[in-house]
Amino acid sequence: MVDASVVIAGLLEDRAVRDTLLNGGEYAFSAPAYLGEELPRHVGRIASKARLPELTVEAVVRDLLGAIDLAPPGLYASRIDSARKLAREADALGDEEYIALALALPAPIWTLERHFARIHGLSTVSTSELDPN
Repeated sequence: MVDASVVIAGLLEDRAVRDTLLNGGEYAFSAPAYLGEELPRHVGRIASKARLPELTVEAVVRDLLGAIDLAPPGLYASRIDSARKLAREADALGDEEYIALALALPAPIWTLERHFARIHGLSTVSTSELDPN
């Protein structure tokens, strides 16, 4: 499972993240489906931060999203109430869908966000744990 912080890092500058997402054949990455709707809305801002043309960022977004299985809400809907409670306790508001999906799969979350480590019952992985180089 992968959260938005990882995908955005892959877009902005982190080659290890980008390479792991695109070439991490031994891993199956998933995320809530809304990531596929939300990320393209921020292409302009990401392009500005990365100092890249929007068309380039759009292409990389498509490639990165193509490497991620976007899970429909029905897959984790039964876990959303638990996820909301855990998110409140860990000061991770806004990440309820990621938490619910991680609980439903169950799978560790590849993240750059520290608050996920405070969530009881979830495990996280870092880029260095996934990157074979």
